[in-house]
Amino acid sequence: MKRSIWWPIIILASAVVLVIVTYTGAPFRPAVAFWFLLICPGMAIVRLLHIEEWMAETTLAIALSIAINTLVSETMILARIWSPKAGLLALICISMLGAACQIIDASVRRPDAER
Repeated sequence: MKRSIWWPIIILASAVVLVIVTYTGAPFRPAVAFWFLLICPGMAIVRLLHIEEWMAETTLAIALSIAINTLVSETMILARIWSPKAGLLALICISMLGAACQIIDASVRRPDAER
């Protein structure tokens, strides 16, 4: 099955848009933040599992996003370094790392490379 690179592009674009709206104070910032926090961190990781069904993939991505968000915030609170912008930066880094791994995985698993 050919894995598309649309999700890594969506994740990277969402991260860029989130940074822009966070620092400019755009009125639609909550919607962008909600999208990013609910989907992107989990989808960046779940897509590496190569799950065939889109509903299972989406459900796992949402659950994993919530778990990752919780782990980042709890770690920051316990380390006494709580900062919403730093937490957001950590989540963006996790998402971008997962998206980069997806792109590498897609290039390694080219259809012409399989025999």
